[in-house]
Amino acid sequence: MTQAHRSIWGREIEQTKVRGNPCRVYRNRPHCVAQLLADAAQRWGTREFVVEGRRRLSFTAFSNAVDRTAGVLHSRGVGPESRVVLLAYNSIEWLAAFWAIQKLGGVAVLANAWWSAEEVRAALTEIEPALVVADQPGKRGLAPADAVLDIGMLRVAADTATQPEPLSTQEVDEDSLSVIMFSSGTTGRAKGVLMSHRGLIANIQNLLVLTGRLPDELPADATGTVSLLTVPLFHLAGVQVSISTLLSGGKLVLLEGRFEAEAVLKLVERERVRVWGSIPTMVSRVLDHPQLERFDVSTLRSIPMGGAAISPTLRERVQRAFPGVKKSVGSLYGCTEAGGVVAAGSATDLQNRPGCVGRPLPVVEMKIANPNADGIGEIKVRTPTATLGCWADPTPVADAAGWIGTGDLGWLQDGFLYLSGRSKDIVIRAGENVACAHVEQCLARHPAVREVAVIPMPHADLGEEVAAVVALRPGCSADIEELTAYALNRLGKFQVPSRWWLRSEALPTNASGKIAKSELRANWAGD
Repeated sequence: MTQAHRSIWGREIEQTKVRGNPCRVYRNRPHCVAQLLADAAQRWGTREFVVEGRRRLSFTAFSNAVDRTAGVLHSRGVGPESRVVLLAYNSIEWLAAFWAIQKLGGVAVLANAWWSAEEVRAALTEIEPALVVADQPGKRGLAPADAVLDIGMLRVAADTATQPEPLSTQEVDEDSLSVIMFSSGTTGRAKGVLMSHRGLIANIQNLLVLTGRLPDELPADATGTVSLLTVPLFHLAGVQVSISTLLSGGKLVLLEGRFEAEAVLKLVERERVRVWGSIPTMVSRVLDHPQLERFDVSTLRSIPMGGAAISPTLRERVQRAFPGVKKSVGSLYGCTEAGGVVAAGSATDLQNRPGCVGRPLPVVEMKIANPNADGIGEIKVRTPTATLGCWADPTPVADAAGWIGTGDLGWLQDGFLYLSGRSKDIVIRAGENVACAHVEQCLARHPAVREVAVIPMPHADLGEEVAAVVALRPGCSADIEELTAYALNRLGKFQVPSRWWLRSEALPTNASGKIAKSELRANWAGD
């Protein structure tokens, strides 16, 4: 790639102001997300980039697919600032549509593919997209009146090898909107979190600095890392893995269909996977596979896991099962409102530090707000990756000085961050955040329910599971099967309680009148 077309990346940090607040930023950085693909395609060319089943596309072929997809979206009215909803599971077409939206100067709206039809309708009503790109449109609850493009129609665009006539990449401002990503809040349904080009690129640059893979530091013949992606692309972690792999000349391996432990093992063996970015639940299921020892997993070198501090037991199991990962069982910590990862730790960092998730990343400032006698308080961060706020919500994400509350509790010691719990009222089920309030609001609409409390309960495989304590109205009756069916019609399957406690007594409250969830959890008497 010639210097005229290269993005400029660097490690040097400077202090400046972002949206009026003090902030640390990388001095040398790209300013437009779409340019990342153009640079990578020009640099890595015919090298293999993405694999899904029997389909394999080089960087050039994938870039051509994006150009062709951009033409399809442009013909459907997509242009600068157009909001396009991606409502589908991981696929080459999903990736091509994401980059096509960026090329056209639009906004990619990453919808949760596990939502119920009711949740999909609520999100579309709020976002008012120009177009919805979806798999299984009928099952998604999409109406004939919706502007919908079946993602299957893009398969030809992704598979055709001929060179299309590319549309010009739209110029955008660094602080303009690039992505809307939904986050489970604590007060109800998921909120659309706004991410700028600046924030998304800063997040990726953090990860490239952390892993020593800044594009401008890589030789032309650098060996790319083979990365297996099992987390959803509609999650920030999925976007991070896909873009960092693209920029460093690596190969991205996608699962076909739903997650299965054996499918993961087969891909690791066949594709010689070196990095598997995952969550503890998925890793545990692979470790539990009865025929694990039959597969050649010797190429695995790193299994970064996000979502929470990794238990010593799980870390030991990973090191025993995957000998090549002995020194690379790392940890990533972040939150959607902060734009992604804000701290990371290597195996060495985490050794003999229970609860540690690593050190703050280079451009991240971190503090503990209102610490108690043990130094534990809410973790707050100030970072250029910060989101712009939430769609249709004037409440700022950051305070007047630019600090963002993560909702997590922890402490800092010798430059390392430790987690001790969460102040957010959520359940983290297999790496997926479930807002307790959202489930409670759904169940409370059932005519037999007087009041309800949703709490996290520990689960050996999922980490946590959704548990509901339901007080029934006097004279009314409902059983678990009825309430489960009711919830399934209104919530995503992952949000439906798997444990129930039905009772006639009112739920206990504390001195301020709030339901005492800690008491319910401690005295659980359900199924």
